[in-house]
Amino acid sequence: MESNQFLGLVKFFRNEDFLDSLRDGCFHCTPPEVYRLDKQEGVSDKFESCAYSYREERGDSPITVKFGDIDISDALGLTVHNRTEKDAWMHCWFSLRLPKDQEALEKLKEDVTKMKEQFGDHFAFIPAQNLKPLISKLQGLSDKPLFCGEVEYTGEKSKWGNLVKALDYSYQREYRFLFGECSTSEKEYYIFNSPDGFSDLILKNTDFKLQSDNGEQVWFDLSA
Repeated sequence: MESNQFLGLVKFFRNEDFLDSLRDGCFHCTPPEVYRLDKQEGVSDKFESCAYSYREERGDSPITVKFGDIDISDALGLTVHNRTEKDAWMHCWFSLRLPKDQEALEKLKEDVTKMKEQFGDHFAFIPAQNLKPLISKLQGLSDKPLFCGEVEYTGEKSKWGNLVKALDYSYQREYRFLFGECSTSEKEYYIFNSPDGFSDLILKNTDFKLQSDNGEQVWFDLSA
């Protein structure tokens, strides 16, 4: 194996029924506005998929929007996107890569522990070799176009979008499946189903370890 080699995707669940539902074929995708309004740690992001957002219903401090000589001080909401960025329904995973050194290994353990604290100990796992077949299957099932990729993390707001997020969320190491284009105020989930399920491609609470050849030394255990 090579340093930083892609090993697979992980999705953590507090509710085991939701994990089983996914493997049974229910693919559940969330619009950005749900995350912008959510208050749960790790889930909430006021600037999800955008450079800036203001929502009166969130209790944000009042703003004034200027259009030339016109000031608007009673706006109920405002969303500012970078360049050609658009909102899309999202299905998010944790990208698992081979640590390059001991420091990276410890950071991986720390990030996985934090993810489990925020999202739950149960997990779905997509081995690296199963990702392309899954993407192909999703493209055939969805009536919306699919785009996917790993999220980058930066402190530069001018780069934030649906595949670039703030540094505060870098521990989530996200890989996203993005479907179609939705409005900035969309709150309805996009859900579609696979009649034969995904259990052949998505594993449940599987035994995944990074260990020595003889198994005597375990460096990382996903289920630990």
